[in-house]
Amino acid sequence: MTQVATRVLFVCLGNICRSPQAEALCQNYVDEQGLSHHFELQSAGTGSWHIGKGADPRSAQTAKSHGVDLSSHCAQQVNANNIAQWDFFVAMDCCNYDELTRMGVAPEHMILMRFADGEQDVPDPYYGGDQGFENVFNILEHNAGLVMQHLLKKYSSN
Repeated sequence: MTQVATRVLFVCLGNICRSPQAEALCQNYVDEQGLSHHFELQSAGTGSWHIGKGADPRSAQTAKSHGVDLSSHCAQQVNANNIAQWDFFVAMDCCNYDELTRMGVAPEHMILMRFADGEQDVPDPYYGGDQGFENVFNILEHNAGLVMQHLLKKYSSN
């Protein structure tokens, strides 16, 4: 019997800055660890205004400077009508976590992307400068393996 991959959605506000980077970095980790058959990774935003757009150019450039390609990213929205498509959700901050809860996602199916840095959310770099995108990339890169290890434990217990 073939086991179905666990579907994980990385969630930020617009799906053009943080969550595409998180998705790509976690996919890289999964691929490097030989765990691709365990996970199907995607990203989405809680807001609708960027649906169909690519990653923010500053986010894409920052990722590219670290060897991560976001060129095929196409923003999508998560909402109450499509939450059943995913098994686990990784929220970039408390606001996105709260929004997912309002949509009906159970807390046991969500985690916050803040393992290595304590209680701090992944900051939204959209209205800042290039350094904010670099900072976010570093936070996400540092946490990608930890998040996927955590999800692998959850996956194994289900």
